[in-house]
Amino acid sequence: MSSLIRRLPIYLLLDCSESMAGDAIEEVSRGIQTMVQALHDDPLAIETAYISVITFSGHAKQIVPLTEVLSFQPPKLIVRTGTGLGAALQLLAHCLKRDIQRVSETCKGDYKPIVILLTDGQPTDDWEAAAARIKSPGTPSIANIYAVACGADADTDVLRRVTDIVLQMQQMTRDSWRNLFVWLTASVQTTSKALDAGREGEAINLPALPEGLEVAPATAGYRDPRPRQVFLHASCSKTKQPYLMRFARRGDSSTYVALCSHPLETAEGDDINQSNQTINTAQLDGVPSCPYCEAQGVCKCDCGSLFCVSGTSEFVTCPSCGQGGQLGGGGSFDLRQTEG
Repeated sequence: MSSLIRRLPIYLLLDCSESMAGDAIEEVSRGIQTMVQALHDDPLAIETAYISVITFSGHAKQIVPLTEVLSFQPPKLIVRTGTGLGAALQLLAHCLKRDIQRVSETCKGDYKPIVILLTDGQPTDDWEAAAARIKSPGTPSIANIYAVACGADADTDVLRRVTDIVLQMQQMTRDSWRNLFVWLTASVQTTSKALDAGREGEAINLPALPEGLEVAPATAGYRDPRPRQVFLHASCSKTKQPYLMRFARRGDSSTYVALCSHPLETAEGDDINQSNQTINTAQLDGVPSCPYCEAQGVCKCDCGSLFCVSGTSEFVTCPSCGQGGQLGGGGSFDLRQTEG
């Protein structure tokens, strides 16, 4: 018996690295909900669209298998250390081989999948082999990969190695995020209508890009090797919960100004690992307050862990190792960064 329904698989590859903590990850979650609700109201999308979500940080995971729109439940997105683009592409290739129904004598097969890749940083793993695998003959062909470079830190040159469709969203404002997901939704709907009209394989005119979204330049040109942001892990001395401190580089200097801190989910496995990069406290201007108890200071334990202090306490206890001692003072020292 032949299959009467041809699916349009849509894979969302979402960067959930620590640099996405805060407003960015919340806007992505909100955007997915908006997209799914709009597709619920589209008869063609209900019939053909199937969505899967792959998140990546230090590692990649398919947190939602390929699911029809009406049954799709937006997942909770959790930030972790690292930007494993290579891991995400390897997992995508595996999912495509496993999930996609190919044309046969008894099956019409699925339409070519659409892949939407959102990232705001630079890969922290080996991504080149995975990018080549996506384009290999053994992997089911993809209709389009829409790579969206979110913010000024995303490396568009890397994304050019993955796909020719590289878009850039310089300012990660609420309006920009909303416009992005409205455009992505409209693009999926336009594709569904074209496929229903028998235009498979033809060029499809997608909606015009909205304000805040533009085609990325052919090359990003020279990139300053110094990071634009610095991320440090710390723990609340009262709740023992982990949080992330974020610092931004001041202009072209080597000084980083405290921006904010974000609460983190309890770290699991290698997610607590930090990079080999260090930064000296003399390069840091200010300390983000603890998001749990609002303490204004931070202390480094002999075990290497950072934790918040009120600034008035004389005796402190490290929430990581339990070691207690008197607050010291004076002099600068190195801190190990996370991969962000």
